[in-house]
Amino acid sequence: MRYCGLFEYYGDDLIAYKKEKPTDFFRNEFLRTFSSYLTDYLEDNMPTSWNKCKKSFIDLLLYIHLPNTIKISKESNSIQHFISEFRKFSIWLDHKENTTWTKLLAPYEESINELLLCEELLNSLYLQMYPQFFESNWDYEKDLTRVSQIFEKCKDIEDSFFQIINMEGNTVFLSNIHTNKQFQINNLPITKRFLGIILHGSIGRIEGNTTWSLLLAAGLYPKKAKRYLSYME
Repeated sequence: MRYCGLFEYYGDDLIAYKKEKPTDFFRNEFLRTFSSYLTDYLEDNMPTSWNKCKKSFIDLLLYIHLPNTIKISKESNSIQHFISEFRKFSIWLDHKENTTWTKLLAPYEESINELLLCEELLNSLYLQMYPQFFESNWDYEKDLTRVSQIFEKCKDIEDSFFQIINMEGNTVFLSNIHTNKQFQINNLPITKRFLGIILHGSIGRIEGNTTWSLLLAAGLYPKKAKRYLSYME
């Protein structure tokens, strides 16, 4: 039942929460993201009450679903706004339904900080690949053609989830989380702050080169997402 989550929750609490501030942009964005999680991720395993939402409920929301909702923006603040609204909603829900959601969120501070880093890095990678992304005269077809040409030059291409495991100078070391095969990439906007973060994307190696190039950054995840991403190809 694809809409089981919306049936269980939207009818009462989510709509009630929205009605308190029906035109609040950040509240509506939070509810849009959260309701899509209930619809898309919990189709076959929906808790029947807020009190029955366990650690795995929060894990999948923060480690897998939320990173997939990051928008490329100059402000790089979509994660910050979601977490702020999530905390407000948790306080509201605790008062209304006598739940303990504020306590449930407490152990996630480290992962929340990593999510902020994921958004920062994703924006940096996009701007490196598409420097005029935010310009009104951005010629996206020209950039897409350039990236396509790089793809064509590559003898080897890997499309997977790669964990950032080390740095030496301007060389970043990635490890495929499925095979543990390691790759070296130069000149990425990555510092040691980002160690442990997992990149979903495509990398390629031009014949004759020992290092690889980032071809596509599809998403970034905190390191605790690895146990769930390991089952995803």
